[in-house]
Amino acid sequence: RRELLLRALGRTGGAAALGLLIGALVSACLVCVAHLVTRLHEGIDSLSTTLHAIPTIAFAPILILLAGPAWTPVVLSAFAAYFPIMVAFDSGLKFAPRAPADLASVFGASPLRSFLRVRLPAALPSFVDGLRMAAPGAVIGAAQGEWFGAPRGLGVIIISSLQNVRIPQLWAAALLCVACSLSAYVLLSLLQRWAHRRYAW
Repeated sequence: RRELLLRALGRTGGAAALGLLIGALVSACLVCVAHLVTRLHEGIDSLSTTLHAIPTIAFAPILILLAGPAWTPVVLSAFAAYFPIMVAFDSGLKFAPRAPADLASVFGASPLRSFLRVRLPAALPSFVDGLRMAAPGAVIGAAQGEWFGAPRGLGVIIISSLQNVRIPQLWAAALLCVACSLSAYVLLSLLQRWAHRRYAW
């Protein structure tokens, strides 16, 4: 079953990577808007918390109708990745050192320029740390999304093995999910160390 499992791993890993990227982009955009337009911060924070409180799998029936079975794993992966990245990035911006931003303002930098040149780079280590923490959730979200009619993937093998009582195949697919999550975590940990050395104040 090696060839079958490796093809499924590629499918699930690709969906998880794309979902992580989408979740990161959406969270970064919303957090930046919340910090540039401070009146929106509380609303964005409350909306994100509410969405995170809903079980990810509850979105699946709606997503099947809107995105189709092939894209449901990607969207569920993005949902799973969004909240950890948002929390980490928001904290990084909130607790960025004030002295460099104040110095930029003294030299005549606009609030937007000060945000882009000073506060945003200082928060990059926190953003990458959020990516690292969200990677396992993105893999799980992709595997769960494959339960709802996806043509292939580790989630399809897991649910099929469970229904047909193929326990060794089920555990092989589950352990490949674990390996995929740990690999992403290790790679993003290396990126986080580099970002911390390069951008942390």
